[in-house]
Amino acid sequence: MSAGAATAQSSATYAKTAQALPTVEPAPEPIDLRLSLGTTYDGEGAYRCTRVALEFAPAISKNLGTVIRLASVVGRPNSLLERQAPNQNYKSAYLEQESVFYPFGIHKRIRLGIGVGGFVGYYEKNTYAYLKAVAGKLTDYSLVSREGMHAGLVGSLNLDVAIDAAQRWHFGIKSAVENGIGSNRISPAHSLTVARRL
Repeated sequence: MSAGAATAQSSATYAKTAQALPTVEPAPEPIDLRLSLGTTYDGEGAYRCTRVALEFAPAISKNLGTVIRLASVVGRPNSLLERQAPNQNYKSAYLEQESVFYPFGIHKRIRLGIGVGGFVGYYEKNTYAYLKAVAGKLTDYSLVSREGMHAGLVGSLNLDVAIDAAQRWHFGIKSAVENGIGSNRISPAHSLTVARRL
């Protein structure tokens, strides 16, 4: 066999082999559905409240993701004196959006994320203008209600750990700070999270 024929046969064999090999598609970036439960403060920073949030969190690249979050905060005063006054409570609902940077990658079993974004929502707080008490017993009070729109910035630190080999389920912890209402400049929040990869 001549050198030219051998080269042609080799090229044909290579072409057939290349055609037989399956095309490897890049893995799609993950999308997480996340539920969180934790604590924060009422918008004015007076007392602790319960915070619940549902998140839709698609990845944009291996180091960047975005989060769209619906959050609700409810609570009432811890003080026994304040609880003697009627209708003392706080409730709010927010739509939040964050961009999250994963410095070590989003496909790791342990994921660290740093988020920054904004939020907008509505709050209602039923509180008091003044309280008067004798020997710890409420004797006189004046009630007041405040409500309205609330918007600002949010930043967060997120740590998630995959609990199965396929990394479909993640448990995590989250700490965040966002703008409070009025003179309350910063309102911290801490949550436990559970996520399911879609």
